[in-house]
Amino acid sequence: MQKLSITEIPNELTMDIDVASPVGIVRLLRSTDAQIYSGYRGYPALCDDEIVSKIVQAVQWTASVLGREDSVVIISGAGTSGRLAMFAARAFNRYLRSHQRTPNVRYLIAGGDLALIAAQEGAEDDPLTAISDVNALMEGKRHVLYIGVTCGLSAPYVASQMFHVSRRRGANCILLGFNPADLARDVEIENWNMTFAGALRAVSRRKNFLLLNPVVGPEPVTGSTRMKSGSATKLLLEVIFALAVEKARPNALPERVAACLRGYEQTRLAVYEQTAAIGRLVELGGRVLRANGHIYYVGAGTPGILGTVDASECPPTFGADFETVRGFIAGGWRTLLGPGHDLSHEAPWYRIALEEFNQVKLPTLTSKDLVVGLGLHLDPQVGKALQRSRKAGALTAVVQVGRPLTRRLAVDVAVCVPHLPRTIISGAPVFEEYGTKLILNALTTGGHVLSGKVYQNRMVDLRISNNKLFYRTIGIIQHITGLSADAARRYMLRSIYNTDRITPSMLRAQPSQHVKASTDVPKVVPKALIMAIGRTTLAEAERVLKEEPVVREAIQRLKTARA
Repeated sequence: MQKLSITEIPNELTMDIDVASPVGIVRLLRSTDAQIYSGYRGYPALCDDEIVSKIVQAVQWTASVLGREDSVVIISGAGTSGRLAMFAARAFNRYLRSHQRTPNVRYLIAGGDLALIAAQEGAEDDPLTAISDVNALMEGKRHVLYIGVTCGLSAPYVASQMFHVSRRRGANCILLGFNPADLARDVEIENWNMTFAGALRAVSRRKNFLLLNPVVGPEPVTGSTRMKSGSATKLLLEVIFALAVEKARPNALPERVAACLRGYEQTRLAVYEQTAAIGRLVELGGRVLRANGHIYYVGAGTPGILGTVDASECPPTFGADFETVRGFIAGGWRTLLGPGHDLSHEAPWYRIALEEFNQVKLPTLTSKDLVVGLGLHLDPQVGKALQRSRKAGALTAVVQVGRPLTRRLAVDVAVCVPHLPRTIISGAPVFEEYGTKLILNALTTGGHVLSGKVYQNRMVDLRISNNKLFYRTIGIIQHITGLSADAARRYMLRSIYNTDRITPSMLRAQPSQHVKASTDVPKVVPKALIMAIGRTTLAEAERVLKEEPVVREAIQRLKTARA
């Protein structure tokens, strides 16, 4: 059996995060975020010479094609990585336009733009569609820079594109991730003749390929790569772009890389100076989620977009309903992607305009809901929505990063980080965005921890929406129960198929079939864990969860009863 990758192992610092106080949770996040800069064990960290030299090479490759009409820069990923690819492409193209250069940065996300809000079943695991997607962006271009982002070196969507593009004349490929190469996923990919590890070995000696993989340490909640790995993805893409447009002398680049990284570290320190205020925000988040209430982000500009990104990651990460955490932006899809990209008709959770909040959500608010204002200085509509929410009886909060609060606000919690380093990209408030991301991640992660979605530091109520999460689920059951992989898989299948009897056809089925079958099945992992630990039937597991929905408490009761 393949060893667990760094991004999939429990972080020793957060083993008791599920029994920590709200401010204790924030302190634990503070300690794990520090590993992004300080490094993890004996692995190469962001600031180590070997990583800095790779960043320098990435800068030089990017500078050679950026802003050229005959060239394209493609940033691609699945899930969080794809959303960050969109966020980066949006910012970089705005910069290029403002400097009268061709905006030639494109993004790809597995499942297309629908996946920006809700994960698309099986899209991450489809190598053939992945190749078709990247071919469409390369057509007619003389030069290509492909940046594939997969935090755990595991996404088939990126693996197939990486292998395909690396064989194209005039193309350079950068693979961005946070695991050692020998821990890349080495399991079969359906409809392809390679594993991720095999594809990586095949391209690793090519001169047009670069593996940029600092190890930032395990996530505070195991496998939740939206956290540290997402933060590291954002900062690395921005450093590469900032220095590519700066066109510094080659011999000056290492010091410029170090200076940019220091800006992000200073931002992290500034954010966690507000640990007490963030802890109060987390406490409110836990309170409303325990009461089956909602967290609503109302925002403008890039802070508002970060709210929609944070909200979109809660269903796959914590098994949350799509309505539990929602993000709304002034301008809706026009703000997010520009004209002509409105997906509001697809489903209720794609209605992300602030008007939707005002018309549909605001009239239903209760004291069980929390409304968080983002980017108040960008749009007065956000302040008005916040005031109306408070009058309706909801809890309210404001998060403002990068400038002081200019007026007193009647809110339950205000998190303000007033002073940050000067941006490294003109017109793009990258440090404001970075700080906002840290706070929003803390809110929804801490809130779900406090509502019982985490056992020790492992997510135990995730949705199995792709191959990666299928195998992660087996690992979670193994880790908590001590069972073999085969036994853990059997309990998971019993939970997915709502049965106490596993058939041979279930055992023979491909992971994609199990992913499809689990789409609308609630509490897959909690039920599997209770069946495994208590040696119970499915009906008994469902009864225990109904009596005690907090998974750690339910498991502890069973362990005590069996002792």
